[in-house]
Amino acid sequence: MLKQIFFRRTLLGGLVLLMLSFILHWLTAEQNLPEAELRTAHIAADSTVLAMAPPAIMIEQTIRYGQTLANLLEQSAVKPKDATRAISALQRIFDPRRLRAGHSIRVAVDSAGALHQLLYHPSPEIAVTVERVANGELTSRCDTLALESEVFLLTGEVETTLYDAVIESDETPELLLAFTDILQWDIDFFIDTQRGDRFRILFEKLLVQKPEGGSEFVRYGRILAASYEPSAASSLSEDNIAAFYFDSETGKGGYFDRDGKSFQKTFLKSPLNYRRISSHFSFGRFHPILKKLRAHTGVDFAAATGTPVVASANGMVKEIGWNGGYGNCVVIEHKNHFGTLYGHLSRFADVKVGEAVEQGQVIGYVGSTGLSTGPHLHYTLFLNGNPIDPLKIQPASGDPIAAEQLAQFFQQRDALMLQMGALPDLVYGPPLWASRNSK
Repeated sequence: MLKQIFFRRTLLGGLVLLMLSFILHWLTAEQNLPEAELRTAHIAADSTVLAMAPPAIMIEQTIRYGQTLANLLEQSAVKPKDATRAISALQRIFDPRRLRAGHSIRVAVDSAGALHQLLYHPSPEIAVTVERVANGELTSRCDTLALESEVFLLTGEVETTLYDAVIESDETPELLLAFTDILQWDIDFFIDTQRGDRFRILFEKLLVQKPEGGSEFVRYGRILAASYEPSAASSLSEDNIAAFYFDSETGKGGYFDRDGKSFQKTFLKSPLNYRRISSHFSFGRFHPILKKLRAHTGVDFAAATGTPVVASANGMVKEIGWNGGYGNCVVIEHKNHFGTLYGHLSRFADVKVGEAVEQGQVIGYVGSTGLSTGPHLHYTLFLNGNPIDPLKIQPASGDPIAAEQLAQFFQQRDALMLQMGALPDLVYGPPLWASRNSK
């Protein structure tokens, strides 16, 4: 019995000594590890710690008026050191002072307050990003997102004003302005529109895909076709006006009527957006200030002070300055012996005598200088130095589509008319110019 106990104790002691020897050898071996191997082991341990870092959460905030980026990062629990570094990184590509109230900003931050990403859209198609890279630094970049074009058709009927009709269709004034700019040579939208008039606009919308799905409207693209149909006109009346966009052989696109004639005319129907015509062209008007009959060789357009006044045609500035009863005045010379005068301006735009101006270029602003009873524009049109009534002239059109391109234009015109659902009896029939020439 004693021999068995002694044997067991001896065996147990041997095992203990063996284990102590192994541990001592292992410790000695670790102390003798080369420096490079020890460094690798430490890096591996650090990587394990990084991998176990707390996950980041995305916080989205709506920017309030007066808020700074520092405020927003503090409210997102970003630690001050990272906030300073993020602002510095963003400043390389975007001025943080340009953050706009009402826009949203997204910040990814972990429970330790470390910033992982900051995302802001100055506009729907532009994204500025600050993000943490592998070495822990915060870098910034600016991305332009791809825009997608979709074609839409807007049809409506004027019940009060054309403006109301477009707004009630959930579109913006920008589309209305683009529409009226196309047809402004043939329609004066301040006096010609009537209740019951109908319009069609075939246009592009530029959209950007959102990260969370769906798309967001960025801006309007090109109007492809437009028509305006006065209520008193029949479906085939000449009063129905339609314009179609077409790229001519010169590489410069423009709008043309059904026959391929340019929609752009030599003179605008009116050189400003006005409220009403306060005085027409007349050789015997009773002057409200001089209290006597006097020729009024122009048209007065009543409008608010400061309303932009544009050149009604291409030309060269002949006079600019004070001109007696016309007050602040601009006179422009045009080709073919035409001239125009713009009086009672409150101030001038950045134009000078001898400079060329383009049709639609702002030359001044409505006022009440000179002999005037209220803010308005006095507009005179001259031919060979003699005043003529600008409301009665029929301005000449620009260059038509070249004969060799007419077939291509008619094909495109018919396709656009089909998309608009306009005048279907003409879509598949011969061009209008052919039917007119056969009469």
